[in-house]
Amino acid sequence: MRRFICALVGIVLILSLGAVSFAAETEPPSTSISVIVDGARVTFDVMPQIVGGRTLVPIRAVCERIGADVGWDEASQTATITRAATEITLTIDSATAYVNGVAHTLDTAPALIGGRTMLPIRFVVEQLYQSVEWDEINKTIYITEDMEFAGDSNMKEWMLGMGAILAAVNNRDPYSIGMSARSASSTTYARNTLKGSWGCNNREDVLFQIEAIRDLGHNNNFLFDAALARSLTAEEYAYILENATGMDKYMWPLVVALDEKWGEKGVAAWDWFRSSHLAGWGYLAGYLTLEEAYKLAEPAATLVRNTFSSWDEATENYLDGYAYWGRIDTSQTNNDFARRTAIYERLKGAQEEKGLLFDPAVWDGPVRGVK
Repeated sequence: MRRFICALVGIVLILSLGAVSFAAETEPPSTSISVIVDGARVTFDVMPQIVGGRTLVPIRAVCERIGADVGWDEASQTATITRAATEITLTIDSATAYVNGVAHTLDTAPALIGGRTMLPIRFVVEQLYQSVEWDEINKTIYITEDMEFAGDSNMKEWMLGMGAILAAVNNRDPYSIGMSARSASSTTYARNTLKGSWGCNNREDVLFQIEAIRDLGHNNNFLFDAALARSLTAEEYAYILENATGMDKYMWPLVVALDEKWGEKGVAAWDWFRSSHLAGWGYLAGYLTLEEAYKLAEPAATLVRNTFSSWDEATENYLDGYAYWGRIDTSQTNNDFARRTAIYERLKGAQEEKGLLFDPAVWDGPVRGVK
């Protein structure tokens, strides 16, 4: 989907790539040009300049902030930019660019100046689902996520609510999708999290895991254990407890207690929340667009909405699922289960000052996804 948000004409970017340089006619800028991505100023190793009446800035720093990868083929003098399922290739001095193999004619051909590759910003950034605005008075380029797709969706509210506790546990930002504002370091964080904790090294891995954890997660193991405990006679259960060692001493009673508490719901919120976490990290890592992340988290949000009646109930189920998965003795007060429970209460208490994380309005109607 392509959207043209503003009429930014003639802006091109310099890509910080090693390349053979040659002379080009340049004009010193009369006013410094700034680039702002998501409200944060981008720092460049080459200052923006005017070339033939066009505004040029380095692109690598911009791409890194939005989770896009930049590649350079010296032999063909071709730059490749990838983000989510989009691959853009542009060749020096060629007015033809390719987006996923489809040819597009550029207003301005890429050029090498001073060892930098210069690309048309409007074309490149909008292909990556970004919005670009040009402030003529302040000579500033603003780049943000193109949110036209979202409409009246409340998926952001659902994803923030499901991810807030884990964001706080990891000292991240609970008010950002993916638990961090976009930046080069946040992209690295998300990719490392996906790789280290989930074995996800690319887009395809993330897509697989999101559906797998939502439909075939730890709740299946819990329901199996609960059914096994129910199948035991009173004498058999008493014998197991009497002879239990280690964590079995408290895990059998925990499974029985949670089964009695939640019934057929099991600890499903544990899986559904984590499915949303994966979608958020996939976006932050640059493996998914934000629209894709919303769509992939929507089934989990719908299941949560249709199964539970409030954030308190859904979060309690999620935390109980964490206790089951983590093999935590919930009768103790100095453990991660107790700390995460306290974090939830603290986050709720701070909402009046810092803003809603657990928006109660999302429970008043169905989940509004992306059309």
